[in-house]
Amino acid sequence: KFNKCKLSTRWNIRDIARNKGRSIAACVGIIGCTMLLVCSFGLWDTIESYMDWEYKIINTYQYKISLNSDYTKEQYDHLTHLYGDATSKSVAIEFKNKGKNETRSMLVLDGKDKLNITDHNEKVMSVQSNGIYLTEKLAEKYGIQVGDKVTWHLTGDSSWHTSKVIGLNRDPQTQQFTMSKKYFEKLGYTYRPDSIYTNKKPKKIDGVSKISSIESIQEGVESMLEAMKSMMVLLIVFAVLLGCVILYNLGVLSFTEKQYQFATLKVLGFKDKQIKEIFIKQNTWIMLVGMVIGLPLGYYMLSYIYTNALNDFPAVVEWISYVYAIIGTILVSYVMNKLLARKIKTIDMVSSLKANE
Repeated sequence: KFNKCKLSTRWNIRDIARNKGRSIAACVGIIGCTMLLVCSFGLWDTIESYMDWEYKIINTYQYKISLNSDYTKEQYDHLTHLYGDATSKSVAIEFKNKGKNETRSMLVLDGKDKLNITDHNEKVMSVQSNGIYLTEKLAEKYGIQVGDKVTWHLTGDSSWHTSKVIGLNRDPQTQQFTMSKKYFEKLGYTYRPDSIYTNKKPKKIDGVSKISSIESIQEGVESMLEAMKSMMVLLIVFAVLLGCVILYNLGVLSFTEKQYQFATLKVLGFKDKQIKEIFIKQNTWIMLVGMVIGLPLGYYMLSYIYTNALNDFPAVVEWISYVYAIIGTILVSYVMNKLLARKIKTIDMVSSLKANE
């Protein structure tokens, strides 16, 4: 079967086998170029996914009303009458973990679909009243699983409680414990919320310390997006430069080594176009292998960066981003092949053949 292959195919297979180091180095260059392109486009996809998750699934309110610490019952009743009773309370807790006391925050939730917690697949979870929840990242950090019991108390309160972990939620921003208002009250505490969530534009009235809008929060994220755009462009430029420098230098080295063979082929009657086909075919094979390996590695590198450097920020790469990475890699390889293939016309037959003597 090997002998039935085209001459260019047989020639390139033998050349790759003889020059494994150079072929592997060229493949690594393509892998690096493809990985960086996937990461650059994936940065944008991941931020877009984060925005949808954080501000369309978890936080579905338009305004957050932060309450004064000393608000009265009359002020609270008036606020809930105007803006609804979707509320929450953040408390600091201390819990026992493997013989040590750890301090974390706990969210007491009565969000009524305006403030939610989500599962591993970013779907809204219902908050039951027979135990506590914690984020997956915290569960992994402390070695806690669903069904385990956690002994804890409010900071400043000497009463300890033992609660069953009834679920794990996933949050891209905040790592904490969560319980329902009903469960909090079952434990004998008085629920005194510190935040109200509403879709109606509120006014600064008695009992209110601060009003925050999702729109203003998103504007802050938009500034982060601008920084991401700059990083994305920088990664694309670096990917192109990496691919060009490695492919060109290795291509020049490869061409120098093959001048004698190319000159011999010319003597045997091969035209420049046929020799270019042989030269470009090998580079194309290497490019395809490197690209196939680089596409998944680019995703895993992006996932590693987000998962480990940030809280629990899953990497997202849309299919169109893979297409852009493929096109970018092919363009880099194509341009370099065209530049190097021009050198075939400039081969000095006499010096090339004599150099091998």
